[in-house]
Amino acid sequence: RTMAVSIVQHDIEEGAPIIDDDPFDNHTKKILPDISENSSNSSNINGVDAFHENGDSHGDHHGHAANPSYKSLIASSVVCFIIYFVFCIVFSSVVWDPLNSSLDPNINPPFGVAQGVGINLMGIAVGSVFFAWKSGCNAIIAGPDLLPVVFFAEAGTSVVTYLAASSAQALRSACADGAVADDAHHRFLGGGGGGYAADASADPCDLFHRHLAGDELYLDEASISKVVPTTLVAMMIGNLVTALVFYGLGKAKNTASVIGCIPASVVAGFLTCIGYKVIKLAVLITTGYSFKQKYIKNLGLDYWHQNDPWLPLTLAMVYGLALYAFKHMHIISTDKLILAFIFGPLILFFIMVAATGTSMEYLRETDWFLTQARDGAGCTQNCAFVFVNFWQTLQTVYGAFGSNLVAWGAVPRCIPIFIMGAVMTSLDNMLKLTSSEKALGIDLNYNHEMKLGGKATMISSFLAGSPAYGQTKFNVINLSIAGTSESSLPTLLLGGICLLVFLSGAAGNIINIMPRFLLGGLCVFAGVGFLYENLWEGRKKMNRASFAIVWIIFLVNFIWEFFVLQNLPKDIQPMVPGLLVVFVLGIVLSTFEFMFAFMHKAKDPSIRCGDVCCSSAVRSDKHDSQLAVMAGWFQVFKVDSFVFFGTANTLYQQLKAHLANQKVTLPKAERTKYLIFDLSEVTGIDSSARDVFYKVHRLLKSEGINLVWAITNPKVGEAFEDQGLYVGAIHFDSLDLALRHVEDELLRKAHHLSEKWLVNQTVRDIFQRQVLVNVFNISVRAEEKSFASSRLRPWSKIITLSSGEELCGDDDDNLYLLYSGEVQVQERDGSHFDCFTGSFFNLDHVLVSVGALAGLPATIGAVATKDSTVLVVSRKNFLLMQKQDSALGQKLLLTLLAQKEANRPGRTRTRVPYRDSSDGSDEPVPIHGFARRLLAGDDYKISLTDAQVERFSDVFDLIVAPGETEIPMDDFSSFVSMEARLLGSALSHEEFMELIDKSGIDEDGDGSLSKEEFLTFLRGLFLADIPSKEVESLRQAYDEAVAVDPDALMDEVRVEALFKELGFDMKSSNIGDIIGAIDADNDGDVDYDEFLTGIGMMKKQTILSKQLDTAFSNYMNQSKAAKRELKRRSTVESDSQTVPNRRSLLTLNKKAFQSMGKSRNTMIQADLEDE
Repeated sequence: RTMAVSIVQHDIEEGAPIIDDDPFDNHTKKILPDISENSSNSSNINGVDAFHENGDSHGDHHGHAANPSYKSLIASSVVCFIIYFVFCIVFSSVVWDPLNSSLDPNINPPFGVAQGVGINLMGIAVGSVFFAWKSGCNAIIAGPDLLPVVFFAEAGTSVVTYLAASSAQALRSACADGAVADDAHHRFLGGGGGGYAADASADPCDLFHRHLAGDELYLDEASISKVVPTTLVAMMIGNLVTALVFYGLGKAKNTASVIGCIPASVVAGFLTCIGYKVIKLAVLITTGYSFKQKYIKNLGLDYWHQNDPWLPLTLAMVYGLALYAFKHMHIISTDKLILAFIFGPLILFFIMVAATGTSMEYLRETDWFLTQARDGAGCTQNCAFVFVNFWQTLQTVYGAFGSNLVAWGAVPRCIPIFIMGAVMTSLDNMLKLTSSEKALGIDLNYNHEMKLGGKATMISSFLAGSPAYGQTKFNVINLSIAGTSESSLPTLLLGGICLLVFLSGAAGNIINIMPRFLLGGLCVFAGVGFLYENLWEGRKKMNRASFAIVWIIFLVNFIWEFFVLQNLPKDIQPMVPGLLVVFVLGIVLSTFEFMFAFMHKAKDPSIRCGDVCCSSAVRSDKHDSQLAVMAGWFQVFKVDSFVFFGTANTLYQQLKAHLANQKVTLPKAERTKYLIFDLSEVTGIDSSARDVFYKVHRLLKSEGINLVWAITNPKVGEAFEDQGLYVGAIHFDSLDLALRHVEDELLRKAHHLSEKWLVNQTVRDIFQRQVLVNVFNISVRAEEKSFASSRLRPWSKIITLSSGEELCGDDDDNLYLLYSGEVQVQERDGSHFDCFTGSFFNLDHVLVSVGALAGLPATIGAVATKDSTVLVVSRKNFLLMQKQDSALGQKLLLTLLAQKEANRPGRTRTRVPYRDSSDGSDEPVPIHGFARRLLAGDDYKISLTDAQVERFSDVFDLIVAPGETEIPMDDFSSFVSMEARLLGSALSHEEFMELIDKSGIDEDGDGSLSKEEFLTFLRGLFLADIPSKEVESLRQAYDEAVAVDPDALMDEVRVEALFKELGFDMKSSNIGDIIGAIDADNDGDVDYDEFLTGIGMMKKQTILSKQLDTAFSNYMNQSKAAKRELKRRSTVESDSQTVPNRRSLLTLNKKAFQSMGKSRNTMIQADLEDE
């Protein structure tokens, strides 16, 4: 369970890209109207895919400019440096300004804030080089951050406290009366001026009557000389511990596991404590006074040596709060906002200084600026910073190892600080990895990045630098200005600039013009973010128990730091900081929360394919068959119980492995198109686990896979919506609705794909012919193989329903067959399901009435959800059918029972596998031998069998009006279109009219259809004539086949074997239809006439198959030619730095395919993936 809750979670707002900020930017993810200087306005960009969808601004789907200019790359590095340098001053002030009056007067130039800036610059330089060189994203900017700086400040305080305790003991022995007051043993360590350590003539035993403005610690000369070396050594050791934790986690490949083991509420509460400490540091930097109950009264006193402390503190508060407010409202981009808040107040301040004629010396004297106790050049109080030697820090720390300047006894006191700092900095690093992924739209190898951060931090620590790891805020600023995350130039330039400034030693001169209120205001800005995002916004991201834990941790830390800690003995205080106390408290509280939420152990996420996941919707056989073919196009990832980070991360890893395996084992056409995440049984989701779902969202988008959420728990749904996880995805409140949506989309996709093939006239003609064949073929097939709905016409009536119209009630015992539209059926248990074209409903009433189903009928009502056409068979007609046409009645009962069984809960589909291309079965099987000879002529006319004529005549009699002998063409078209829709066809009535007119079925042109014309039309539809010279050979082949076993029936198996022996392709999916149609009398024995009819049908199919093969081969050949042409163009264009676009290939392929058929002028727009 990770603590990502308050660090990387963000508010989702429409119309702006994501900006993901680091701890100094309040550990939140923000949204800006437009972060690209290449964009004049913002598109509708939401959630985790902001940069993906902002591709028009930057050139591709990752939001990267195709050809970023050197100007933008250099500008990015300069802007990042300016902002980072100011933050480095703040970081250094947090650590070194409180130690100012305790620093060794013998060191020249004096060690302090300026050298601390150099320490941070070294961390940026090392981190930038390492990450530009080896990171998974070249544009990641690495360096220090506020979180480790807070722990360095704690370590520095611990060192000084230890040295002060040693000095105080010596002082007690030295003072003659032995009764020195405790307060006299303290020295002011807060800022320029006012402290005993700056005054060598002061008598430490003299009770100097003054107001103590902070924790003043007495340091003797020997102790003062040890402050800087010991603090630097402690910082180096702390950095090495952090580096080892970084590298160890990455090396052990346990980054994700560690993220998952820290409770989100604990980290959120811990961050509020960091925020409180940063606010305290803001008070200290701005006024020089510690923010503690013991000394708070001193803030109201008037001091002769400095300005009213409330004035700079008020300015800092207004500055920091205003900066945070503007940033939180996303008025302008982060880089522009921070630059404006740095230079704007500076310019205004110095304008006022110039207008009033105030000197810089006076401003330093009254504590408006950071100062040194001396400058090594004659100044001994409130001195400006001077140029420093870049080697001073290295000389101090490494020189200390060979001397007695390191107080090694102070180091063990820092161990708790080292451990907490390493853990929290490591967690901060991990969270920045996840947030950078989202903000930049990239995928990072967490373990590799952690090892890289460990190496960079280790090298930086040996160079007396600060920790170096990726900083999300600067990564996003870099992307927003440079327009790319693929170039390492801004990162390298930033590192180079930092190194140059470090070597120049000019940091102090820049510090001299940075007022305290501005530095304190930046601390307020950071601290307020920690507090607001976790103590207020956290209520939206956590459950009540977790949110309560955050507040408990914050309040306990406040009470401990403000009231309790200051009253403990000085040598005990560094070992029990508030951060350690609340960290332990948080672990205890969250353990109880974890036990409560995790009472029911979550199962590992499971993956189910589309063939075992079916919605309750009742569909036609054709649509079920299509869905069986497309079953591999969608999967369901099921998760239940309470989802913690570990569960979510396991799911993400399974998903990545699943998609990677598909790329290796399946061609693109067979890979996943839709993924349903079934969270319907999830009771809750940890706020950190939701962060993993952002990665899922981005991964699926990058793979072109549609994401569908199935979430039943309304609280989980609200959390997903609040966090923007619904953006760019579809969501439903049940798995059944999600499955129904995916099935509908797949059927729509299948229709769309078929429409694209129908651009070619050859393919379209064959397709339309097959629609007619399907309508009439089912009417002549053997009884046990099919059920023709047209045979119900004499026993039924057809009605039309408007959308919303109710159809049947609890006492309705009619049987309904849906010809078109959609109907929702209500069941007795309160559930409902949808019926689609070609499905029966209310069938349980009929089955119960004839004793085929026990109990009460489940259906209690139905309502049309779309305008619908329904065939109604009353119970009276159903019973009459059983008597007068028992074969039809029996077949209807079997069909109803089959539909009932096929749509039971938990049903599956028999998946239709794709043909294996390894054996060449995806290539057309050439006909050979006798079958090939049949293609040579057509002078022998083959007739329909007697059984076929009888069945087709029955169909004619069903259509013709009573007392009439011919069917009007409009009535015939209506019948055909209605029956075709029942079988799944999407052709309109007008298209059928055009198709029938083109077929020439109305031979005499009188607008009506006679039975003779009808049968002639069907013969031409089903059969092809053969050469007369081959008839005798066919007779001989048939007789020989019969003679093999004359006593056995010439059944389907033997006929198929004979067809194969004659050279026909028997792998066609239509073979079963042909066999069933020629044995229309259902006697199980195919006589010679039926066999000859079958030959005519096989030849017809062979001719059509060859036409399709030819059409497809032409398309493939022209497509290959188009690819070669594109490759040739790319070679030429590459010289001019033009990147070829895949859509050019798409256009060429479309033209190649469209050129095969000239009759259709409008090319159907095809999406890139399908093409």
